[in-house]
Amino acid sequence: MAVTESQLIQMLRNVTGRVDSSDPLFTNAIMLQYLTQNMQLITTQDIRIFKNRTWWEFTIDETNVVPVPVDLQTLPLVNGAVGASTIGPLCYANGFRVFWYEDPGEFYQIWPETQTYTPSRPTYVLYYNNELTFRNPPNTEYLIKIEAYQVEWALVQEDEQQVLKEDYMFRYIVYSTALDIFADFGEMDKYRDIFPVFQRYRALVYGRTNCQYQNQRPSPEF
Repeated sequence: MAVTESQLIQMLRNVTGRVDSSDPLFTNAIMLQYLTQNMQLITTQDIRIFKNRTWWEFTIDETNVVPVPVDLQTLPLVNGAVGASTIGPLCYANGFRVFWYEDPGEFYQIWPETQTYTPSRPTYVLYYNNELTFRNPPNTEYLIKIEAYQVEWALVQEDEQQVLKEDYMFRYIVYSTALDIFADFGEMDKYRDIFPVFQRYRALVYGRTNCQYQNQRPSPEF
C-alpha cells in the first residue's frame, strides 16, 4: 500500500508539533523538502537494507575510454532507478568473476602502470578516483555487471500525487526527518524524547533485511 504525500507531511507535523501550514518556516513544500532530503541523503547512509541491493550493467570493448569514468549520482541501474551510493565489490565480465580492488598500491603491485598488457577478458578491476581500471584491457565486447546500492527512496509521481511506495518505511522516515528538524532548530530535548521511538522503527525496518539474510546458510571458509 502506497503512502501519499499528505500523509507523510501530516505525520511529520504531528511528531514535530509544526501543525501550522501557514507558518513560512514550515509550509508543506518545506516539510516535503525535509522528507526528500532525509530519504535521499541521510537514510541512505543510516541503514543498508536488502531491497536496495541491485546491479549496474554496461558494456566495454577495445574502443572504450580507459579508465572507465564513474558518476554515482547518474548511474543507471537495472531496476530502472538512477543513482547509487556505493558499487562493488561483486563484479563480473560476461559472467566470470572479476577481482575487485580499491587500493591502488595493491592493484598496481600486481598490474604495474608501466607495462603494456595483451587485451583479453578482464579479470581484475581497480575502483579509485571515480574510475574503473580493468586488467587486462578488453579485446572484444564484454558485459560488465557490478553490484550497486541504490540511492534511497525518492518520492515518485503517481495519479497526480507524490507517494512513497514502501509503506513499511513510513514511520521510520518520518521520525528520522523529525530528528533533522529538531537538530536544525536546537531543540535537543525534543530530539532526545523521540530518539527511542526512531530507534524502534529503525529496528523494525532492519528486521526485514535480517530475516532475508537468515535464509542463506553461512558458506565454509575453505
